[in-house]
Formats: sequence, C-alpha cells, structure tokens
Amino acid sequence: MTWHAAAALLAFAAIQIWLVTSAVAAGAPPTYIIVALVMLLALALPVARATERRWYHLSRQALASWGLHARFRRDVRRLWIAALTLPFLWISGAMAATDAIAAIIK
Repeated sequence: MTWHAAAALLAFAAIQIWLVTSAVAAGAPPTYIIVALVMLLALALPVARATERRWYHLSRQALASWGLHARFRRDVRRLWIAALTLPFLWISGAMAATDAIAAIIK
C-alpha cells in the first residue's frame, strides 16, 4: 500500500499543479495556489497516511483472510479514483464559484 499511497499523492499533486497553473493563467485568482497547497497538506496527506498506516498494521498482524485481498483492492481503487478525480472536481467548482461571485458583484 505504501507504493500506491506515494504514487497517488504524486499524481494528485501533479494534476493539481497543472490545473491550478492553467486556471491562474486563464485569469483565476492567484489565491488558488495557496488553496491548492492547503488542500494537499490538510486533506490529501492525512488521508493517504491513514490508509497506508491501516494496511501496514493489517499486514503486520499476518491474519490471512479471504476478504483481506478484496478490501485491499477496494482501498487501492478508492485511493486512485480520489487522486485522479478530486483535483478536477475542486478546480471546476472553484472556477464556477469565482464566476458566480464575479457575476453577482457586477
């Protein structure tokens, strides 16, 4: 799980950096950079670390069960889906909110 957690964090960070720089270049507020960093530090890192720690303890117990492999695959799938989709969701939501606020102010 350590490999999956580290690689998913790298993918999350790379996609987020790409999307934030594209959004700022398109005219979004530069505060998106700070929000992106806060999201990475406050949300993504603890979730990945908790998932990795959980599977580390499960593997140390060496309790083989038929459902353990299925749970591992489910957690890996959830981790990768979150890492690959959340940057797109929050950037598109932030851009829509920024446009809505700008329309209200005008």
